[in-house]
Amino acid sequence: MSLTPEEKQRRREERKRLKYEREHRIIYDVDHKLCTVCNTYKPSTTEYYYRNKHNSIDGLSNRCLECEIKISKQWAKDNKERHNELNRKAFKENRWNIKNIRRENSKKRRENGKHDEWLLKNPDKMLKYMQDRQHKNHNINKNEWNNCKEYFNNECAYCGLPLSQHYFTRKGITKLGDFHKEHVDHKGNNNLSNCVPSCGSCNDHKWKFDFEEWYNLDNKRYSQERYDKIIKWLTDDYKVYIEPPKPKGKYTRKSVG
Repeated sequence: MSLTPEEKQRRREERKRLKYEREHRIIYDVDHKLCTVCNTYKPSTTEYYYRNKHNSIDGLSNRCLECEIKISKQWAKDNKERHNELNRKAFKENRWNIKNIRRENSKKRRENGKHDEWLLKNPDKMLKYMQDRQHKNHNINKNEWNNCKEYFNNECAYCGLPLSQHYFTRKGITKLGDFHKEHVDHKGNNNLSNCVPSCGSCNDHKWKFDFEEWYNLDNKRYSQERYDKIIKWLTDDYKVYIEPPKPKGKYTRKSVG
């Protein structure tokens, strides 16, 4: 005997009710939801859970926000190439929305002093970061680097300072020096696809901030024209200048003799 539409609906509602009761619990007069990963009850709000429009029970994810972040970070760590590829694609397709979000986040951190507070509490991490940057390798040959600088008119990609005016002082002596090979994404590739020429000042100020978080309208160095050129370079134009890696030669008795 087939069920009537009303009976089917009643059973669906009953299954939802039972599932809701299994996952939810009232604690101190506040509705809590059980995270399926850490097995902990947390308030069933968007402060603790992401929204999930496909969950018809309560509209929330089954994993708490903390676990979601841990899982996402681990996946990104285990799948670096795929993660970078997806980031570049999302960055290209949604760069204006991303720009506004990161600009707002950056503004909030500056206003509430969180960044300065972090620097004061973590001088060792700051030092390690600076040391890592000094020793970070670039898989960019001389020809690629020259083409990269020429693409940006031999100017700093961020502030527009000409290479002919890029002076630095070391041990009391002022010299004219080359630009930095700037990793736009600090954790990204070491080749031309993630590199722009940067003056020493911009290189220091950008630190390990995300590109959009640092280079925006709140930054006095910002220029919409330069921003667009950087995006164009990172998404397409670098491909014209990047060269295939040369095969590593093998040492033979003849080559070393």
